[in-house]
Amino acid sequence: MNEMINAFRLLYKERKFTTILQTEEQVREVIKSELLDEFTHPRARQSPEKKFTLALDRISLSTLTDEEKKMMIKVYNEEYINLSTEYRK
Repeated sequence: MNEMINAFRLLYKERKFTTILQTEEQVREVIKSELLDEFTHPRARQSPEKKFTLALDRISLSTLTDEEKKMMIKVYNEEYINLSTEYRK
């Protein structure tokens, strides 16, 4: 299984949907939804910047290996940049 999928599952092991993730693309879609705070009621949503900061904190405080942390930070960073670029168009 893909290392990114396993790392994401470890990072969010309390979330049921992680068991159905099969591809890197699916993980990236969930990360995008997480950054947009789509799992929260619209009135309680936080900004993508805040969600990005919270995700980085979660990763750095997790039990993931240093290599897994670097990988997840890189993926979150890529998705955050993609989001930022997407909304500037």
